[in-house]
Amino acid sequence: MEKVVKIDGQELKLAVNGGTPRIYRSLFRKDLFQGMNNAMDENGDIKDSEVFENLAFVMAIQGGSLPMSAKIDDWLNAMSNPMAIMEAA
Repeated sequence: MEKVVKIDGQELKLAVNGGTPRIYRSLFRKDLFQGMNNAMDENGDIKDSEVFENLAFVMAIQGGSLPMSAKIDDWLNAMSNPMAIMEAA
């Protein structure tokens, strides 16, 4: 699945497919599905934004908006709004 979204004023093509969990695990050494389960509380409120930041990063790489060699800290530090990813979700 592919979608163009605006994050921090930039249009990014995001993509997700069957390889997304594997790429996530190779980049962050964490399980995507466990992270998603732990990121939200019983009311559906987000209690940990890290998994969403990481997932958006992986999806931007898969969509071709970022090179595979990109560093997540550089990408996040370039954003003027620290809540940009959460606002786009």
